[in-house]
Amino acid sequence: MIKTFNTAEDTITTQITVTNGYFDGGLGTLAGSGITTSSLSTTQKSYYYNLQYNSKDHFSVTYGHILGSGSAEESTSVEGTTQAIYKQFFNFTEPNSENLRDGVGWKMIDGTAGADTEVVQEGVYILAAERLQMKDRLNPGTWTINLSGSAGSGSAAIVKARNLSLTDDSKTTPAESAPFGPRYNIVEGSAGTVTTAYTSRTYGFFYPDAGLMVFSANALSHSIGGDENYITSGSSHGLADGNGLAQDLRVTAAADNANKIRTAIQRGSGVTLRSEEQQYVFDYFCRAKASEYNLSQNVTFWSGSQYEMRHSDMVTNPQTFISEVGLYDTQNSLLAVGRLSSPINKNFSSEAIVKVRLTY
Repeated sequence: MIKTFNTAEDTITTQITVTNGYFDGGLGTLAGSGITTSSLSTTQKSYYYNLQYNSKDHFSVTYGHILGSGSAEESTSVEGTTQAIYKQFFNFTEPNSENLRDGVGWKMIDGTAGADTEVVQEGVYILAAERLQMKDRLNPGTWTINLSGSAGSGSAAIVKARNLSLTDDSKTTPAESAPFGPRYNIVEGSAGTVTTAYTSRTYGFFYPDAGLMVFSANALSHSIGGDENYITSGSSHGLADGNGLAQDLRVTAAADNANKIRTAIQRGSGVTLRSEEQQYVFDYFCRAKASEYNLSQNVTFWSGSQYEMRHSDMVTNPQTFISEVGLYDTQNSLLAVGRLSSPINKNFSSEAIVKVRLTY
């Protein structure tokens, strides 16, 4: 017997937000040393690096420059890789993309011109989350990225080692509107707790719906500049000499700024990040009234060609046991089956209600 639901009385729909640890297996915090770099070709590395955990891609990191510095100039008519990257992400995340024609990209209070003064960010480091890991979006106000490097130059670089913890200010500052959802400031702090307000120094912009973090290269360079020799040699110069995030602005393919943000993340104490997913919960109340579902089509219920009840004591008081419930569409095609942990006894003197929950 198939019954039709009364939508107003028998179904309830609820939307819930579920957060989980971002990393594989639901892990919410991962040490920098646990983040590895995937194997990429030299051509791919001129655009980005993929960072992995458990041999699965979790992030991509890259570097963009509004004028193409930090990459080789392809030709007078073809822009360099860093300029292409800058334009691609700016057009994707910001409403005023036409400003690029005037050489105006992201504006941030990076601290180089004093508090409350926005400066055009010619160079940016970018972290893009893997869609499979982030689900619908990255969970704001809960994440921390710890970067490690050097704040000094020369022999003093190691002495001046600097760790920088970054988070967003979604708990204290209203979001700005962007084409791809809200935009928050990236500031110094941890798990949504702000140490230095964005009005003093903004380290970047956070786009949770897009899974993007755009970091000010100026602000990062100020905090973790690195040894002067490291600026133009990257990891080939050796980490002991003081890695950092000061930009290599040479117009050459030898510049490898994306590798600097990769190194700073892997040398940091860890990354804490959570995914966020909107789930829809449908509760279906399957009702069996006293006069319903008291007979069974199971062959053990009947006997002989005349389909007489196998047990004579059931003739006047048949008993059934509800062990599962099926949900069908309007074409009577079975869509879902709910199995009970223990059967429910049903007869003419009892009613039963089984709640079936579907979540997706």
